[in-house]
Amino acid sequence: MKHASIIASLLSLVVLVVAVPSSSFATELAIASPNDIQVHLQRGDEFFTQGDLGAARKEYEAAARLMRDNGVIPAKALHRIAYTQYYEGRYQTAGKTLEKLAKEAAAFGDLKTEAWALADAAWVAWKAGDTLDVKARVARLERLLTSPYLPADVKQAIKEKRLGDYSLALVK
Repeated sequence: MKHASIIASLLSLVVLVVAVPSSSFATELAIASPNDIQVHLQRGDEFFTQGDLGAARKEYEAAARLMRDNGVIPAKALHRIAYTQYYEGRYQTAGKTLEKLAKEAAAFGDLKTEAWALADAAWVAWKAGDTLDVKARVARLERLLTSPYLPADVKQAIKEKRLGDYSLALVK
């Protein structure tokens, strides 16, 4: 008797699953392919070059969501989001986006991405004239640059390309 009851329950569950349209499951269970992510990035780039920064940012945000859903640090997408914010004149927001990227990279243990995100955030703060943010970000970055786990070529590139005249003078 118990077996019959269990079998009936399982059969009713199977009927429910079959009766529900597969499209409702597909959207929740689908994992984005790298191609899907690339499509959003490319569309964002097209909108960016056309000057439609809002549409570009939406495409980059979609790419970032897909990247996170796939367990990937959304470095390319967040950098591009920060670029759109920067060109919209929203410097603090761009800096916060780069800070967010640095935090996500730190959570993944990706020192290289974290360091570049902090360096770019410091540069944006400098361009905005926010000396306090520059000092705070450069101080954090300089601690990262002492890590033996950050490759020497990355350290050198950051020092040459981002820690120029403005940041080193401010920290000292």
